[in-house]
Amino acid sequence: MRSPRCIFSAATALHRVFIAPIEQSNLQFALRIPSSTAFISHSPAYILPQQRRCYAAPSSTERRLPRDDQIKSWSVTLVDENGKLSEPRQTSAVLDSIDRNKDSLVVVAQGEPGTPPICRIMNKKAMRDAEKAKAKAARGSSITTKTIELNWAIDKGDLWHRMDKMKQFLSKGFRVEIMLASKKKGRQATVEEAEELLRKIKEAVGEVEGSKETKPMEGKLLKAATLYLEGKAVQKGQKA
Repeated sequence: MRSPRCIFSAATALHRVFIAPIEQSNLQFALRIPSSTAFISHSPAYILPQQRRCYAAPSSTERRLPRDDQIKSWSVTLVDENGKLSEPRQTSAVLDSIDRNKDSLVVVAQGEPGTPPICRIMNKKAMRDAEKAKAKAARGSSITTKTIELNWAIDKGDLWHRMDKMKQFLSKGFRVEIMLASKKKGRQATVEEAEELLRKIKEAVGEVEGSKETKPMEGKLLKAATLYLEGKAVQKGQKA
């Protein structure tokens, strides 16, 4: 009977000869191929390209509070010109009681669950006039203003260039302020020359369709004076 030591030595020898080379080969192969986890952790992140999304701006109808048939609440609370609130009334009954050719039922404060909206009966023409005035004021604040300085005794060549520049500004719909003054040194213009200069300026303004003088000249002849002009943008394809 063989001793356990001999059996163990034989098994160890067989393992080293036949099994160990296979295990070593498998191990080296495994080391050469990264695991899926390692691939995920070391690979660069894939970033989706950013997309710029554009959304249509809400129309003026969508921005304003509901009015007339747009009011979906069953009842409304009316407020008068003095700010006094009425008891809640059925919306359809209020609409039937007003002249809808002239007046409109307008929500001035949105309601909450269990609380009807606060409404006011308003004249349609007055609302249109107010909206037009507001739109005009908004347009006026965005209009570009240009300033052109002129000497009362300006020569013809310089005047031609300045008038050409003025007409360009007016044709773009700009406001133009013509600032007139006399130079401390140099030739002083006569009254006739100053009046002729004003005539030429107004004549040049008239050459740009839609342009006008927005208010009377400020200042005095042959002294410091300002003309206030405003143009109308010329549509593409037209000539100023």
